[in-house]
Amino acid sequence: MFFFDKSDAFLRYLLIGALIMVILVGMNITSYLINMIVISLILAMLGTPVFYILKKRGFSDIVSVAVIMVIYALIVLGFVILIFESFNMLIVNLPKYEELFTYRINDLLDILKNFGFTTESLFSLTPDWSLISKLTLMIAGSVSALLMDGFFIVVITCFLLLEIPALPGRIIKITGGDDKLTGQYQEMCNSMIGWIVAKTKTNLVLGGAFGAMLYAMGIDLALFLGVLAVVLSYIPYIGLLIVAVPAVILAWLQLGLIGAVIVVVGICIINAIVENIVFSKFAEKDMNMPPLVVILSLILWTWVLGPIGMLISVPFTIMILIAFRYIECTKWIPVILGMDEKRPYEDEKANSDKESV
Repeated sequence: MFFFDKSDAFLRYLLIGALIMVILVGMNITSYLINMIVISLILAMLGTPVFYILKKRGFSDIVSVAVIMVIYALIVLGFVILIFESFNMLIVNLPKYEELFTYRINDLLDILKNFGFTTESLFSLTPDWSLISKLTLMIAGSVSALLMDGFFIVVITCFLLLEIPALPGRIIKITGGDDKLTGQYQEMCNSMIGWIVAKTKTNLVLGGAFGAMLYAMGIDLALFLGVLAVVLSYIPYIGLLIVAVPAVILAWLQLGLIGAVIVVVGICIINAIVENIVFSKFAEKDMNMPPLVVILSLILWTWVLGPIGMLISVPFTIMILIAFRYIECTKWIPVILGMDEKRPYEDEKANSDKESV
């Protein structure tokens, strides 16, 4: 009898694993649609605080959503203009960068010769500048193709925001009027929105500091790289590295090896301060995932959802784990990942509240 019980448990877990694989494969097949829905959901969460602020000021639901959509449209328009202007500047300055590259390479060859290294093989490292120009134009052209997807994302976001006022009533219907369950559902939604907003604020601080540093050093494309840092900082570890590479190369071309070193050190300092101090100030709860979980989620969602999955991997995983925290049978998952620990100041606040009572 004991053998059959163990066999049934094994089959149950096997079926659950197979079901998860089927779901992931289905998500991979429909990744185009899922990407738009997830991005729309994130945008709706970011717009929720603004929605309620406008509601408190007496605006109707439709007007509030319209204002948020106008803000999003202006941000996207500004980003597109910035991309085309930056790429245009890059193409115009390519001859200058080619001269600077030759000059810096000659300096590097002289230094290596002084240390007794052979430098003939380094001449093959000279980049094909015409290929770089074509690649830049191709990237700029692909932005226009993304604008079509942006239209559908805006429509989905608009309808999601319009559903916000009806959400509390629907939660009460789901819970059957149970105050405890209703509070848990509302806290779950608030936690998701709070994390997305906190991470976005953190990225804005990081991108602003990064762009300001590059601008103060006189490096080209400082504004573009700062804005790019805001967007790509949603990608853990890799995102900031992607932005850092062109920044370091431009610093090396314009300011030499010392400039490149200053940029690298500055990026490390800014990232350490923002991730360890600024995010803790913005986030209401400590929802930092262990590095291993971050990397695994990055790999998983990139495989399932494609390149967009890389960008939304951490927000999407955090949203799922927050939901798991409020579901009885999945509470152990955030616990085993170490995501239920409170920060010291939260314990102090709880103690002070008890003392005041």
